[in-house]
Amino acid sequence: MPNLTSWGSREIEKLKNDMDRLFDSLCVDYGIPSVCGIIDCTPRTEMKEQNETLVVRTTMPGFQAEDLGVSVTETTMTISGEKKVTFQGGRKTNHFKKTIPLPCRVDPENVRATFKDGVLEIVLLKCIIKPQKTIFITAE
Repeated sequence: MPNLTSWGSREIEKLKNDMDRLFDSLCVDYGIPSVCGIIDCTPRTEMKEQNETLVVRTTMPGFQAEDLGVSVTETTMTISGEKKVTFQGGRKTNHFKKTIPLPCRVDPENVRATFKDGVLEIVLLKCIIKPQKTIFITAE
């Protein structure tokens, strides 16, 4: 077996995403409920820190803006969704909820979210951390 190569996390993640898409498309083609109710199909998320902001992007194929919800605290963000699926035997509602720890404190009052072409983008304003102040003690 000299021609074997080991897969890194990138290749394994790509295989997982490809398999998720395959199963979801089969469910749509045959009119059966998606496997998202059985298997963890929470969306993949990427985060990017910029000067004063933290930008979070996640792909949400098949969802509409009104299917999604975002809640934010200073240290976490929760993305949730609900999608109704109609199939031959009836209807099913798939739910997901993903809580993400944030790498820095953010201002929960200054959050902007947009949804376009199946991509949810959330822009969070970082909390301004004031440097520690040292004071001098004088003797009286």
